[in-house]
Amino acid sequence: MKKILFFLLISNFFCAQWSISNAERGALINIYNSTDGENWNRTWDLEKDPRNWFGVVVKNGVVTELNLSGNALSGYFPTYVTSLTKLTKLDLSNNKLTGEVAMGISSLSSLTKLDVSNNRLIGDPTNAISGLFNVEDLGLGGNKFETSDVNAVLQNFNNIKILNIADFALVNIPAKIAAFPNLETLILDNNPIAENAYGNLAGLSKLKTLSLSGAGLTQIPTQVSQRTQLTSLNLSNNNLTEQNTAGLATLVNLEWLSLESNQLSQIPAQLSQLKKLQSLNLGRNKISGNLAALTSMTALQQLFLNNNQISGNFPSALLGMSNLMMVNLNSNQLTGDLPDKLPDITHISNNRFNKSQLTNYILDFAEQTELNYSPQRYDQQKEVLGVIGQTAKLDQSLSGGDYAFTWFKNLDQKLNATTAELNFNNVEESDYAVYTAEAYTNAVLDNNVAFYLSLFREPISLVKFLATSENPDLKGISIYPNPATDHINILNVKTKIEKVVIFDLSGKQMLSDNQEKINVAKLPSGVYMLSVKTDSGIKNFKFIKQ
Repeated sequence: MKKILFFLLISNFFCAQWSISNAERGALINIYNSTDGENWNRTWDLEKDPRNWFGVVVKNGVVTELNLSGNALSGYFPTYVTSLTKLTKLDLSNNKLTGEVAMGISSLSSLTKLDVSNNRLIGDPTNAISGLFNVEDLGLGGNKFETSDVNAVLQNFNNIKILNIADFALVNIPAKIAAFPNLETLILDNNPIAENAYGNLAGLSKLKTLSLSGAGLTQIPTQVSQRTQLTSLNLSNNNLTEQNTAGLATLVNLEWLSLESNQLSQIPAQLSQLKKLQSLNLGRNKISGNLAALTSMTALQQLFLNNNQISGNFPSALLGMSNLMMVNLNSNQLTGDLPDKLPDITHISNNRFNKSQLTNYILDFAEQTELNYSPQRYDQQKEVLGVIGQTAKLDQSLSGGDYAFTWFKNLDQKLNATTAELNFNNVEESDYAVYTAEAYTNAVLDNNVAFYLSLFREPISLVKFLATSENPDLKGISIYPNPATDHINILNVKTKIEKVVIFDLSGKQMLSDNQEKINVAKLPSGVYMLSVKTDSGIKNFKFIKQ
C-alpha cells in the first residue's frame, strides 16, 4: 500500500509541474519535433511550461488554441494535433507543410477555426475535415489540393463566416457558398472563374471582405458590384483597365481596395465615389498622371502608387489631402525639388531625385516626415555584354567630385574600385556576375552633425549573352508578409537560393542567410532592401519592418 501511495504522489508531482497533462505536452513536443521546431521563427523552450510557448493557449488545464501561422514549420502535416482534443482554434497557415491533412482532424469537434492555407498540402481534404460542424473560419487555399467537387468539401459546414478556397482551380462560384448566410469574408484568389459565373454571390448579404486576386478579370462582375455592403475588395493581379471599372461606383462602403498589378493607365473615375475609402493600392500599373482625380477621396489615409510611370515633380495633388498619412511613390520617374510638407510617411526610392534635391529637404524638414528615399535609380536596369579576353565597362550616371563610389559583386563582395565606372581590362569567366554601385556623400547639419546620404544604382549584370526578357524563374519569386514583424518568407522559388542579403537604406548590410524564412525580429523598425541571389540571378524587394 505504501508503494502505491508513493507512486501516486510521484505521479501527481510530475503532472503538477505543467499547466496541462503530460499527454498534451507530449503531443505538442511531437508537433515541435516533427516540423523542425529548432528552426522555427519562434521556437519553444521545452523546459518551460507549455502555456508560455509561442502560439499555445491553455484554459482550464487543456490546450484550446494553437496558432503557428508563418512560423517556418516544415515536414509532413503533424498528425499529433489530433491528440489535442479540446482545441477550438488551429492555425498552421503560411508554412511549408506537405502531405495530406490528417484524417483524425475530423474528430476535433470543438474547432471553430481551422486554417491550413498557404502550405504545400496535397490530396482531397473532404473526408479529413468532414466532421467539423462548428467551424466558422476555414482556410484551405494556397495549397495543392485536388478535388472533383468543392461543394462536397464544404458540404458539412453551415456556420462559415470566413472562407479561403484560393487555388482550387474553380471555374465558377460553388453553389454551397450561396448556403452560407453568415459569410463575411471570402477569398477566391487564383481561381479562373468565368466572368459570368459569379451568380452564387448574389445572396451573400453579410459579405464584407472579398478577394479575387489573380482571377483573370477583364471587368468587374455584376454580382460583385451589387455587393454594396463590401468594406474590403482585392482585385489585384487581374487585367482591368480604367475603361472597365464602372462596377466600382456602387461600392460606396469600401474602406480598403487593391487594384495592384492591373492594366490601368489612368486613375479610374469611379474612385471619386468612394468617400469612405481609407487605403488604396494602385501599385504596379501604367499610371502616368492625372492624380487630381484622387483629391475627392477625403478619407484616404494610405495610398500606393509604386511601380507606375509617374514623372516630373512630386505630385502636388497629394499635398492637399489632409488625412493622407502614407504615400508610396517608389519606382516611378519623379525628380525636382521636394515640397516643404510631405505626408507623414513618404516613400520615393527608385526615382530620379539627385543629391541636392534630397539633401535640401532632409536638412530642412527631416523631423516632420519619415522619408524613405534610398536607393535612387538614374537609368534603366541593364545588362552589359562581356567577351572573354576583351575589355568591358560598367557605368552609371552619377559622376563628379561630390560622390564617392563603392562597387559590390553579387551584393556581398566589396570591390576595390572607387570610381563612377567599373572597368574590366581582360574579361574572365569569373567576372560574369551582378554588380551594384553605391554612390554616397556627406553633408553637415547646422549642429555640425554629419549626415550620410546614400544613393544606389540598380544592379548591372556583366553577361555572356544579352537576355530578351526577365528569367521566368525570377518572376516567380515573391516575399510575404510586408510589412513584417518577425520574419520574411520567400515564396515560389523555382531556383536554388544561394544567398539572401538585407540592407538598410544607408546601404549597410544588416544580415545574410540562405533560407526561405528570414528572421528579422531583431531588426529596428524601418524600410529595408532584401536581395535574393539564386542560380538564375538576383531579384530585389523593398520591405517594411514594423
